[in-house]
Amino acid sequence: MKKLLLFTLAISLSMSSYSTHLMGGQITASYISSDSNGSHYLVELDVYRDTLGIQMVLSQNLDIYILDSSFNYTLVSSPNISFGVGGPLSTMSSVYGVEIYHFVDTITFATDGDYVIKWTDCCRNGAIINMSAPLSESMSFATFLKVNSANPNSSPTFLADPVTYLPTNTLWQYNPLPFDPDGDSLAWSMSVPYSGGVNAIPDTVSGYEYLDDTSMYSNAASPFFINPVTGQVSWSAKLVGNFVVSFAINEYRNGNLIGIMSRDMQFVVIPDTSNSMPQISNMQSVPTNSGGYPYIKINPGQNYQLHLLANDADVNDVLDMEAFGAPFGLSVSPANHSVSNTGNGNEIEGVFSWTPDITHISPIPYIVVFRTTDYFFYYDETIQFEVTSEATALTNVQGIQISDIYPNPANNKLFIPISLDKSNNVSIEIYNMIGVQISENNMDLGVGNHVIMKDFDLKSGQYIVVIRDENGTAINTQQLVIVK
Repeated sequence: MKKLLLFTLAISLSMSSYSTHLMGGQITASYISSDSNGSHYLVELDVYRDTLGIQMVLSQNLDIYILDSSFNYTLVSSPNISFGVGGPLSTMSSVYGVEIYHFVDTITFATDGDYVIKWTDCCRNGAIINMSAPLSESMSFATFLKVNSANPNSSPTFLADPVTYLPTNTLWQYNPLPFDPDGDSLAWSMSVPYSGGVNAIPDTVSGYEYLDDTSMYSNAASPFFINPVTGQVSWSAKLVGNFVVSFAINEYRNGNLIGIMSRDMQFVVIPDTSNSMPQISNMQSVPTNSGGYPYIKINPGQNYQLHLLANDADVNDVLDMEAFGAPFGLSVSPANHSVSNTGNGNEIEGVFSWTPDITHISPIPYIVVFRTTDYFFYYDETIQFEVTSEATALTNVQGIQISDIYPNPANNKLFIPISLDKSNNVSIEIYNMIGVQISENNMDLGVGNHVIMKDFDLKSGQYIVVIRDENGTAINTQQLVIVK
């Protein structure tokens, strides 16, 4: 009954303007090839609409502009883009009526240059709170793309589906997962959403207010924030209602700005704190880097598995876990993610497994988002994976080097090779698979190579060994199997 009442409330939030329907979307452009006719791109338009509003027209027009020698944008063409697929948005359909419409077509850019791909339609939801006159605002997307046949470029994109439904006064995490297929450097931030206008660069909406305002929209303990390193959004919403945010990505190559794209999204905040938020319960067993971010280093050619457990205080809720990120889309040795019930109440286990290829070595980590849901609320955790050729399992910036523990599987004794560039107090902790600490040993180690022997009396099963430095930073985690 509780969820039925909340669903009714969610409907009422948007009924104030039945004729409006647009909730968000984005434009991406993916390079295909070049020939004498120009550079060919696959252009995709995603539009999210409220199912209570008017129907979406199944063909849309884009406006394409090029920057001329006078640094003015000139309209080149207005191609029609075809409807590809559509249907309920998986991260919203069980609660709030939202559909995604995917339009796709191949477009040829006849000459190299700086282009803007623009789309505009009417209208925004009149229930939106953080702009002054939402009913008078259209919705526009604009993607800035540098086309160079000799140095091809695709636009940035977002890899994770949008999540737009959350409760007030509860910490909520969501990562749209900014990504560039060419490996260009990205910087992301919040921006003022676009409205309409006749120019290549759309007008912005009037009277827009950012959601990090703690006097109106955010609780002071966790104001709306997009992490500049991982892209993860955290927010404890203060006010019930409909809100709009635009996430902008700037794309850089060799220090030069070569592209900009954004995702416009509407958030629906409801006054529900009685439905518990599903979360991963053993995140504390994941190692962190010197910045405090969950961070794992793995070697090419070696299988790495990460076991994450999720549960929900609402014992009757059914849970699921999804994973998003570039490792799943690799053409060679992609990662995979599977989910199963543990048999412990509604607890589930998500297993991330990856045997990276040597071609995946990169100093830039792969960002992976793990999303837990009870099919009502969604909660993201973000982990960075670095594929490295270093012989050791993981090395941190303070000069602590950890090799693989052995034997593994073990019976009652474990050896841990540790190499230090400077003296350090090292903590060795063992956790069971639900994140409960079983043992802890602290020791002062000097410069050099050490092999730490650890005796224990543990039951057969799987455990996590976490090694921390003198600051309490987790610098290494490994899975341990005990066989009696």
